[in-house]
Amino acid sequence: MWSSHDDRMSLTPQTFPLEPTLPYNQALRERLQTGDILLCSGSGVFSDLIQQATDSPWSHVALIVRLDAIDRILLFESVETFGVRTVPLSRYLTDYEQGRPYPGGLAVVRHRTFARVSSAHQIQRMLQFAVDHFGNAYNRQEIVRIAARILGNSLQAPLSQGKDASLKAFICSEYVAACFEQAGIALAASDRGYVTPADFADPRLMDLIGVLQAPT
Repeated sequence: MWSSHDDRMSLTPQTFPLEPTLPYNQALRERLQTGDILLCSGSGVFSDLIQQATDSPWSHVALIVRLDAIDRILLFESVETFGVRTVPLSRYLTDYEQGRPYPGGLAVVRHRTFARVSSAHQIQRMLQFAVDHFGNAYNRQEIVRIAARILGNSLQAPLSQGKDASLKAFICSEYVAACFEQAGIALAASDRGYVTPADFADPRLMDLIGVLQAPT
């Protein structure tokens, strides 16, 4: 399991932040904004696959959406078991699976130019795009390529370069990156050839809002 080992920087692609865990209370909920990102550092086999492929603790990423009309903070995400879906953020902290919280670390980050760059129309377009893809499949083919690279069985197999928004299957980071594109923010693919969860922990682009749960 990955752990933090560098206390000089609060957010990096290579380490989990050392900041104290914040309670998920009303004060924190009021700070969260549509366009914020939940970064996850999981402890399962599938999470370990992503962590090995990206040489980072980060294994999953989800888009935070604030719905004041119903007093809910939602996550829009693509997960391997369901594809693209939405769940309340609180589920990760209380009942992710069988009454237990998410098995790993959770941190919230914010793209530092999102509020300035994204107009109300672009944010609406982002949300429409995100909702229109609910139910789409998880991109298992991409995960097979990642696994092959780790195992050394297909080192010559190219990984996808970015994500065409017209395509229907996403891994988690592809989905969030495609949503961001609708809001006028392009996240460049890493040198690995695809956008990864770790790319959302780039301190040149993102600010840490807080740690919700420490790694297990």
